[in-house]
Amino acid sequence: MSKLTATTMLGLTISGALAAAMVGCGSSDTAGPDKTAAASVASELEGAYNDTPRVGHGVVDPGVRGGPPGAGGPIDGMNANELALFNEGIVRASENEATCNGCQDLPAGQVRLPGQEDLTNSSGLGARYNDIQCMGTCHAQPTFGGTSPALNPSFRAASMKGATNIVPWFERPDGPTREVRFIYNQDGTRDGGVHQKFSTRGRSDAPACTLGQPDFSDHDNLIFRIPTPVFGLGLIDGLFDREIMNRAAQNAGHKAALGIHGVANHSGNDGTITKFGWKAQNKSLFVFSGEAYTVEMGVTNELNPTQKVEDDNCGLGAHPNDVTLTGDGSDPMDPKDNFNNPIDELADWMMFAIFMRFTAPPTPAARNASAQRGYDVFNDVGCADCHTETMHTQAGALGNASVTLRDRTFHPYSDILIHHMGANLADNVNQGGAGPDQFRTAPLWGVGQRLFFLHDGRANTLTDAIIAHFSRPSREHDGSPAYPASEANQVVRNFASLRPSEQQDLINFLRTL
Repeated sequence: MSKLTATTMLGLTISGALAAAMVGCGSSDTAGPDKTAAASVASELEGAYNDTPRVGHGVVDPGVRGGPPGAGGPIDGMNANELALFNEGIVRASENEATCNGCQDLPAGQVRLPGQEDLTNSSGLGARYNDIQCMGTCHAQPTFGGTSPALNPSFRAASMKGATNIVPWFERPDGPTREVRFIYNQDGTRDGGVHQKFSTRGRSDAPACTLGQPDFSDHDNLIFRIPTPVFGLGLIDGLFDREIMNRAAQNAGHKAALGIHGVANHSGNDGTITKFGWKAQNKSLFVFSGEAYTVEMGVTNELNPTQKVEDDNCGLGAHPNDVTLTGDGSDPMDPKDNFNNPIDELADWMMFAIFMRFTAPPTPAARNASAQRGYDVFNDVGCADCHTETMHTQAGALGNASVTLRDRTFHPYSDILIHHMGANLADNVNQGGAGPDQFRTAPLWGVGQRLFFLHDGRANTLTDAIIAHFSRPSREHDGSPAYPASEANQVVRNFASLRPSEQQDLINFLRTL
């Protein structure tokens, strides 16, 4: 196996670092949503280069590894209360949403049985929505808490309970479910927010709703995101900022030689590091969960109490829909509304956050000889300079209030920082301190059992995802700003310079994670 020094890597031209998202959902369909104006401008400067990286002949992604999921279970060491909340979180996040309390098919909190998959047992579905539950749809691969499954759940959500939605052009039955954001408003000002795909029009629990779907015909104004896996996120949530920055400072000279310049995204209120979402725009798991309930299902809550679309004929529940429960449990359609039972009283969005908090990290598979060589290649070419293998939570009384989350060494393969990825991956959306081409280094743990990759779902193989990290500098073009070269460029070039057998070893290693 070839060992690459920093000097050798510098000799391969232009800076880079394997950063941003090597996870997610998508297809490599050339007619798909990756063909944006921002992506196409990279070709403008192509004449200055003749070294576009390519995967070696015969190198293939073997695909999702077999065996058990190795994920989705509780983290070890929980006490009885934590385990009870974790299990209740699974139930809550698996419920199908109805438009109002009186519209539910089953009492709230009742587990649906085989043959009851289309029955609703929770309330709060907004006038517009992307899906009707969390766990069995968006976060389902390879198990509850994962990412988009092989069968796109958007096609079921579009017609649930008689809804008359047309599945948008950017969804495919064998592709991932995507959320869509508009880059600009009609008046030319920046948007960047989620526009839900579906309306409750036609549903049997919203018979007077006439609200249509948004107009998705302006292809160049749309960008896409796919569900991120939520395994092990309580450990990331509990990281001290100094742990993240100390890890970032390691191997500083090596990173500089590769052109890696990752920075933290920060909260606009207290200035601390934000960690969740494709651009690390969310401060905590509770922020992540509260926003997801609102933008994905239209479920308003204590964190986001206002409806995105205020239509009294379509979103029929009391608002906020999903809040801390204060009833006595006497309502036959909502017996879980029982302030006297601590398991019942927390809102669904809170329970989903608690589920994420106590979900164990994915368990990697054993490495064979090829995968072990691939682990060495992963480090040699520079992947590990952004996909940081190891983090550690604070020990002792100053650590997490939950003992099980204290003093834990874990392996997310992410530095939690945001990096410039250039025009090819840019989505031209700003979130917090993350600019239009900056993305968080997505954790690679669990990548061995994912079907789709990258933030917008354009790649369905690891080889395609790696090459997509390469991007030349681009000029301002058709509403897209000028972008720098991707921080990943040098690392992708290093990967491309390997012998095909070494490239295959690296792919085989990634499939063990």
